[in-house]
Amino acid sequence: MAISTTAPNPTTSRRRSDQRGFTLIEISLVILIVGVVLAMVVPKLRDPGRAELGAQSHRLQLAFKLLRSEAVLGGVGYRLNYDFDQQRYWVSPHDTGAGNVDLAKFAADIGSLASGTKLNGQIRLVDVSLPLSVGKVAQGQIYTVFYPDGTVDPTVIHLASPREAVTLWVSLGSSKLKNQPGYHDVAYGG
Repeated sequence: MAISTTAPNPTTSRRRSDQRGFTLIEISLVILIVGVVLAMVVPKLRDPGRAELGAQSHRLQLAFKLLRSEAVLGGVGYRLNYDFDQQRYWVSPHDTGAGNVDLAKFAADIGSLASGTKLNGQIRLVDVSLPLSVGKVAQGQIYTVFYPDGTVDPTVIHLASPREAVTLWVSLGSSKLKNQPGYHDVAYGG
């Protein structure tokens, strides 16, 4: 019978007994947390229309802010035109018949808004409502007027992606464009 003359190494045996892995409960908890986070994040990542809808509504809000400022500072009215057939919007002077509008200066002042913004295939202009004048329009063309005194025609704009919609409306008190997720009818007194 052979007898081993090597003594067990105490550091090696201690290292083996001290090493611990993750328990099944710890692994299950990590998997559960990752699953919950993925369940919340993945649907938002799958819908690129949501991000584009938010970006397009933000662009419209900025256009409203710019046009209101330009109308007040320049003392000239502007129109924000909406075309449902072409799914686009653009800016034009409000009073072109008066002959006092320099179209070259107008295009330079307004920039790319003068040539227009076309909505992409996923985002569409559903309807625009001018509740105190013509009501709701969903085809053809309509426009919002920005007056030199800082007021803006009460306007409700509905944009939509394949999965959701957003309602933009002019606040009567501030003449600013407000934004609310979903399709909503906005009541103006009149």
